[in-house]
Amino acid sequence: MVRGHSGRGKLPRSAVMDSKERPHSLPDDAALRAMVEGTDAEVGDQFFASIVRHLASALDVQYAFVSEISPDGGSFRTLALWGRGALRDNLEVRLAGTPCEAVLNGETSHHPENLQALFPRDTVLVDWGAVSYCGVPLLDRSGAVTGHLAIIDDKPMRDGSRGVAIMRIFAARARAEIGRLRAEEELRASERRFRDLYEEAPIAYIYEDTESRFVSANRAAIKLLGLEPEEVRGTLGLSLVAPTAETQERVHRAIEAIQRGEERACIELELRRKDDGRPVWVQWWSKPEPDGKYTRTMLVDITDRVLAEQERNRLQQQNLYLQEEIKSEYNFEEIIGGSAPLRDVLAKVKQVAPTDSTVLILGETGTGKELIARAVHSLSRRKDKPLIKLNCSALPAGLVESELASRGGRTSH
Repeated sequence: MVRGHSGRGKLPRSAVMDSKERPHSLPDDAALRAMVEGTDAEVGDQFFASIVRHLASALDVQYAFVSEISPDGGSFRTLALWGRGALRDNLEVRLAGTPCEAVLNGETSHHPENLQALFPRDTVLVDWGAVSYCGVPLLDRSGAVTGHLAIIDDKPMRDGSRGVAIMRIFAARARAEIGRLRAEEELRASERRFRDLYEEAPIAYIYEDTESRFVSANRAAIKLLGLEPEEVRGTLGLSLVAPTAETQERVHRAIEAIQRGEERACIELELRRKDDGRPVWVQWWSKPEPDGKYTRTMLVDITDRVLAEQERNRLQQQNLYLQEEIKSEYNFEEIIGGSAPLRDVLAKVKQVAPTDSTVLILGETGTGKELIARAVHSLSRRKDKPLIKLNCSALPAGLVESELASRGGRTSH
């Protein structure tokens, strides 16, 4: 809706002119076309500056500005402000008590004269010597107000209809440009977020071509592979693969599959750091881009796990070796000695252990009867089964045999 008076005459001047007023007219179609062409090639800040300059010139007003409303809707910030023949610094203005309040509530507003009297709280109008005002809202596709386009003059504006029509043409362009800038900013913000995730991720990420030549790598990859940032681009991933035939063959098969456009599942690889040649082990996964020219590769560092497994295997082998050494030297794990009587006892253990015969072990307390029983058990066919110990003296004589039968296995008496 258009507020204030309307009628025939000129925008933005009053039909009644004094010596300070100069006659002028609304732009004709050729001038309007020139205005559109003058702003068509500009984008961003240059576009907004061009639009307010052309608008002020075409409508012969002192001030023109385009704005963006604040997120809370309580104020607006000018994106470009033309005032008295030059671009001025942008302003942020509270809406309450200004002629822009109705416009940023979605209305088209025209106040042909007496502007300061209508809005006495707006001190900017006093500073500008404002007499008249016209503004149109900028609406997005959903109809929400995103900002406004306005003109202010120090003389009355008697005719608002065609001026409003012209402003709406430029408002549509301004609205589209604001939308484009917001989309660009959202895209940049999204790129920043993903860049932060990419750079700060604890997992190594590499962007490379299908020949394994690096294009970019995040911090985790640079640290894992011993690279300097300036060395990343152009580094050949194959040069970091451990020079073992098995690893090289596995990588070449994976690269051939990637070149065919296949996604490679996780495989384990041994690599060599570029700075000091130290080995690192990784879980490697790569996926080709849709264009088939580049791949996204992820490396998960499993070096600690591999080294721990290697150490465990080494200790297991060492333990087996030591056990064999003990057996070869002393014959039994828990019995150490080389005297003739002990060797005679151990020889009898070897003789009787493989049989199913009952063995009676006699000896004084503390002479190692249980150790001999364990030696017999460890050399018997039942060595993989538990050794059951039973105090027979605590059982009635008639129950000993049934108790032994129920428990099974070798028994220490």
